Amino acid sequence: MVFSCEVGAKNISVCLTSTGSVKYLFGTRDNIERQLSSPIFSSAACSGGGVSRVRFKTGNTSYVVYDVMCNSYRINDTLWSKSESAGVMVLNGDKVQVKTVCTDFDDSLFGINTALLPSTIEKEDFDHELP
Repeated sequence: MVFSCEVGAKNISVCLTSTGSVKYLFGTRDNIERQLSSPIFSSAACSGGGVSRVRFKTGNTSYVVYDVMCNSYRINDTLWSKSESAGVMVLNGDKVQVKTVCTDFDDSLFGINTALLPSTIEKEDFDHELP
């Protein structure tokens, strides 16, 4: 499992198949409502962490699974508060139509496990304009 989280009663997952390809799945265990392939990966560093995104495109619509873990504010001289979030953005062209934040995580897995992504995954420059 590269990524998995709950959004209300539904689940968003990025999974490796037995052939080594990467799939986006959205729905419930009994009803997969959306399944996409051909991911594109991007990432950027931030203080104390980073941002990772895996984008799946169908036509002019993109489903962007994301995670963010960065320093938020300094608590004292040696300790920072962390800002953490993960979810999915749905884009029409370059406009955000929906941004959903995960409400729970499966198997205590927070964020995108980039170590599981195949080395052959397509990569793109990180778009700093997305929220």
